[in-house]
Amino acid sequence: MMAGHMKKPRRPAPRARRIRSLLLLVPMLLAGCLQTPPPPAPDGQRVSVEVWSWNIAAGSLMALVPEFERQHPGIEIRIDMTGAQMQSRFLLSLIAGVGAPGISQLQLVDAPKFAPSGALMDLTDRAAPYADAFSPSFWENCLHEGRVYAIPWDMGPCAVFYKRDLFARYGIEPESIETWADYVAAGKRMAEASDGQTRMLALSVSGLFPFFEMLMQQTSGGIFDREGRIIIRSAENVAALEVLRAILEADIAVPINTAGPEYYASFQNDTIATYPLAVWLGGSIKDYAAPTAGNWGVFRLPAVSPGGLRTSNLGGSVLVIPDQCQDKEAAWKFVEHVLCTREAQIAQYRNFDLFPCLMTAFDDPLFDEPDPFYGGQKVRRLFAQDIERIPTLTRTKDWNEAMRYITQALSAWETKKLDHTVFLSQMAVKLERQLGRAIAPGHEPVEGG
Repeated sequence: MMAGHMKKPRRPAPRARRIRSLLLLVPMLLAGCLQTPPPPAPDGQRVSVEVWSWNIAAGSLMALVPEFERQHPGIEIRIDMTGAQMQSRFLLSLIAGVGAPGISQLQLVDAPKFAPSGALMDLTDRAAPYADAFSPSFWENCLHEGRVYAIPWDMGPCAVFYKRDLFARYGIEPESIETWADYVAAGKRMAEASDGQTRMLALSVSGLFPFFEMLMQQTSGGIFDREGRIIIRSAENVAALEVLRAILEADIAVPINTAGPEYYASFQNDTIATYPLAVWLGGSIKDYAAPTAGNWGVFRLPAVSPGGLRTSNLGGSVLVIPDQCQDKEAAWKFVEHVLCTREAQIAQYRNFDLFPCLMTAFDDPLFDEPDPFYGGQKVRRLFAQDIERIPTLTRTKDWNEAMRYITQALSAWETKKLDHTVFLSQMAVKLERQLGRAIAPGHEPVEGG
């Protein structure tokens, strides 16, 4: 959203309403103690900002701290990277009004749960200069009622990782795969030529939602509109399900989940030829299949129809500043440094494989460097293509709950071979009942659904 179209600041919610809003997010409170935050540092003294993060993301922040502290000698940054029950601890601290860090990482899908609480710092004025610099689909999910409460960090643009030797063995050119129909046809050829020993992808009936989410963005489908109304029963989502069913019925998939020993072992054998997933999978491939360097390539995500969008997104995270933060200006300076500067974003991508949401970073020479692991292919540039065209998949505070219902229902949709429109109509009714949300006009369930 353009900064000039943002609404004026609203009055802070009363504390009682704020607590009720937060409590709705917590299925179960964890036992533990919350420490009273330190008072603001007196003028002239160094202030300390604690940051909660996890895994590789925390490591990338730690690597940026020395340069930030050199530029800002009055600020000390402390990275807490334990990650243990971090979201629950964060919720508890927001409810109590004490004990929160100065900055916290959240997954993109979780950010909408926190924004309506009134417990996060309103970043609208500070973030205004960067409103057009980030991926539009991510920026929209950092807003609540036109106000900015989170800043995008990394994202997961999608493409297809493939094994060069298998494509050469079975005479398949990756450039010939432009649509999902082409992809299915290639998978059938490969399965037949290999006597079923090589399949095109891994896809389990119990784990269909990520693939459905990826396809929904390609068709401009969704679960909720910008007003939070239910739009799951739509022609766009039917188109996504048609692709998913075509892949499943073609018998080109190995029925395993996209995690676990069997999946990772497949990186080094001939059972699976391609992996349609987000850019972050590349890190796992390099970790689990280092000896296969040079045998891998990447081609663009097939389109649903000729000329259609050939990318999508899975995953990503944001940074937020709790309203109880004692040194908000210092916290914002660090967020601005690590997320809103091209240099920091490029350093995180180069050294930690965190694909930047900051689109102004895409003209950096790093994106055009050949990657030896992929046979010298310029894969970073491939993943950066058309990111600005990815439509917004509106995520609400109950997105994760909706996702659980749909994940369960998709298994039945496939095993019972349900009609697409009937299935989506049933889901609309269930989401309306379980979430208490209205169904948007034009998306009402059809008769028989």
